[in-house]
Amino acid sequence: MRRTVWILALAAGYVDGLALLYLGGVFASVVTGNLLLVGITAATDPHHLAGTAGRAALAVAVYATTVAAARNIPPARCLIAELAALCTLTGGWVATHHDPHGAAELPLLTLAVIAVALQAASQRDGDTPTGHLTGPLIRVAEGRIRLAGDGAPLIAMPAGAAAAALLLDRAPWLGPLPAVALVAAAVVLRAVPPRKRRPRASTTPQPEPAWTP
Repeated sequence: MRRTVWILALAAGYVDGLALLYLGGVFASVVTGNLLLVGITAATDPHHLAGTAGRAALAVAVYATTVAAARNIPPARCLIAELAALCTLTGGWVATHHDPHGAAELPLLTLAVIAVALQAASQRDGDTPTGHLTGPLIRVAEGRIRLAGDGAPLIAMPAGAAAAALLLDRAPWLGPLPAVALVAAAVVLRAVPPRKRRPRASTTPQPEPAWTP
């Protein structure tokens, strides 16, 4: 639904920002970026493949597995499942005192990836993808869609990532809560049917009825 494109793209960008800054320096939703990280690390620092490359490979595997497992789940339920994953991620964030390290890092990264993968699964019926930018960028460049419409992820995802960087630096206790609020809003919007626009009253003067004695 177009009403939720901006909201979900902001949420995906925020989760990506959180993952990059606090969950091992890898992406949650940009699979291409994670594959590049695996290749670069393997070529330049093969002795540390279990580090950044290992986390990137884990993110790719979890993303693909989640999308495949959710292929028969209705889109609305995928969004509800994403909301549940983000709430669980928030609980883990609180349990690690807003600074996940060591053994807690991988489970929280996994939850973040599951959340954005479920968002991707909810958009398989032709909705604008809100977790990656290549497709929308190509369609905007070709003039097939408007930047303010289906090209919204090109603006909203970077804005969400910037929000994660700014908010978590000043108020780390927030953690994934902004993404939880955004996805919850999207779930509500999808559940409420859009209002039908009333037809405008005609401004054309109507002919007066013929006078009869």
